[in-house]
Amino acid sequence: MNCDRDGKTELQPVPAAAGPLRFQITMTSNSRLLPVVRAAISELAAVQGFDDRQCRRITLAIDEALSNVIRHAYGNRCDQEIELICQARSNFLEFAFVDRGEPADPAKFCARPLDDRAGGGRGTHIIRQVMDEVRYDRAPDGNRLCLKKYLPGAHGAPGCK
Repeated sequence: MNCDRDGKTELQPVPAAAGPLRFQITMTSNSRLLPVVRAAISELAAVQGFDDRQCRRITLAIDEALSNVIRHAYGNRCDQEIELICQARSNFLEFAFVDRGEPADPAKFCARPLDDRAGGGRGTHIIRQVMDEVRYDRAPDGNRLCLKKYLPGAHGAPGCK
């Protein structure tokens, strides 16, 4: 962070030589925390070098994924645990969500047509449209959703660790 002459904080993209950034959020499944997570993700994407439009899109995808965990894995219970691990590498952002709720049925991902007039059911479409890689696994420690977004023009090996 740099401070300009007016005392306002100005975020600068982190140089690639500074190494990867990583932070982990362990939160309850309370939807009142979504604005907090959105703010953190938006700032991380900006620091990583994504433009304003991409920051908004990435933030929306993360918000949709968390909302799905809260709604579907935990049935809107607000006292369950969700882990969100965020990593910023030189050419991509990676997000891993871990929950211990009901496993998702991958056959139902994007099951509702986009032209369906009924509310809801578009979150997985948004996630897949915004993110470059999407992977869902049932692991011994719970459900794991991995999302990856590459910087424009960047190339990298596919997969989520």
